[in-house]
Formats: sequence, structure tokens, C-alpha cells
Amino acid sequence: MTKILYTKNKNGIGVKVNNFSLSGVLLPYHIIQIQDLLNRYRVVVFPNQKITDDQLTDFAFRFGPPFVPDNKFPVLGSQDSTNPIVVVGNQAHEFSKSYLGHQEVLPHSDHQWLKCPSSASILYAIDIHPNSAPTVWFDMVQAYNMLDPETKSNIDEIKLITFNPFYRPFGSVSAKYVNRNIDIPPGDTFPHPLVRTHPLTHEKILYFNIAYELEFVDVPNKIGNELFSKLYAHITNLCCKYEHQWNNGDLVFWDNRATIHYRPSFDSSVRRVLKRVTIAGELPY
Repeated sequence: MTKILYTKNKNGIGVKVNNFSLSGVLLPYHIIQIQDLLNRYRVVVFPNQKITDDQLTDFAFRFGPPFVPDNKFPVLGSQDSTNPIVVVGNQAHEFSKSYLGHQEVLPHSDHQWLKCPSSASILYAIDIHPNSAPTVWFDMVQAYNMLDPETKSNIDEIKLITFNPFYRPFGSVSAKYVNRNIDIPPGDTFPHPLVRTHPLTHEKILYFNIAYELEFVDVPNKIGNELFSKLYAHITNLCCKYEHQWNNGDLVFWDNRATIHYRPSFDSSVRRVLKRVTIAGELPY
């Protein structure tokens, strides 16, 4: 059995797989090893890949079924739910649809506003020009572990509502705690545990983002706003994160349950084209 060789990042999140082509034959023990790396390190990087769209989706769906958007609950790319590949691009004129452009993308977990958020995603770099933006992943298992015991006890039974940002104009949503006396964001909501359990590793995860409109269920507004501010500051000061500088051919596979990710803005003239595939997930618990 050929063991996959990898290099760990210094702060414990993210690994780079060495000299491994995803265009070749992937045997069961390869899939098991890659899943184990994802469970332990949250982000797995495969440099120098040359794969087709079919190879990209075939690789992704060995780890779970496709995430299929429901048009009743919009997400990025849900206008074309028949295609599992979403182009995340700026200056990507050869594609009929591409998303996110050059704007800042705040730290978030994908689809946290849905009943069953996605479990994992893949980005594959097609054409990255100089002065493009990196992507930064935060380890939310370690984010939970680093909380003080009192905070852990206080949040253990709290449920969080993440309001769907796609009911608002694109780019208009940022992290804030909702005050229902002022404004109630539109759309159906699905409360999830603020501390969720990873179904494969059984670790506790701080299931919190600093990108969207949020509300804690049955928590008085003043107390909720104070907790929101405390967790926001905690995340912005985390050291357990991995910043990936993209090169053409990079494929990055990440655990969407146990991480949040961020992209800074960059110049609108810079070409940056990636393809994303997303794997379905379960109801958080």
C-alpha cells in the first residue's frame, strides 16, 4: 500500500500532499488516507494538479453526495443547480456565470443558514494571476478548545440562527447581531447548535461565523449582543489558521463543518479563476 506523503503546517491546521496526482487511479486506501488527513488537519492541499471537470467531481463525490441547492433557499450558484461545479472568478469572461468577483468575502462556513449545511468543499485553481488574493481557513475546533471554561459552559446549549445573506442585495451583509425591534432579516431560518459535534471525529466545534446576520435563540438581546461581541473578538484573534497563496493547479479540500474561511478583496483588474465543488452534509447536532 502506497502511503500518501504530506507536509504539516506549523500551527496544526492544513497539510500539503506531496507528489500525488488526482488524475490517476484512486484506490480505496487513498480515499481513506485523504479522509483521515481532512479529519485531523481540516484543510488538505494538492499542488500541481491537471484534472478535468469529470475528474474533479469524481474525486469530490467519493467523500459524499453532491450538495444540491434548493431554489427555495438560495445559495451561491443556485440558479444553475444542475451543474455541481461553480466558477468562483474575477475577470472570468469565458464562463457564462462566475461568482464573488474581487470583493472581500468575510469569515464564514458555507450554507450555515440551511437545514443541512454542506460538509466539505473543494476549490481548484484554473488561472491565478499575480496580486490575487489568498484564502484563509480558521480551525473552529481549536477555537472552541481555546474558550475559557465559563464561556464553554454558557454556550453549550445555545442555538444559533444564521440568516440567509442571499435574501439581501449582494455585498450588503456583514456580521452583526440582530435586534428584532429594529429589523428582522428575511427568509426561513434553521437554528443550529452554537457548539456542534463533528460526526466523524466527535470533536466539539464552535459553529459561529463573522460574516452574516446572527441571533441566539431565546437569549435576551443585550446578553446575546454581548456574547456575539465576545465570540467575534475571539475569532479575530485566533492563531490557529492557514493562509493559502494560490498557484495554478492547486486543489484545496476543506472540512466545512470544522472551519470558517475568508478572502480579502483584491484589484478588480486581476484575473482569478477557480472551480468549486461542494459535498452535502447532515443536520448539525
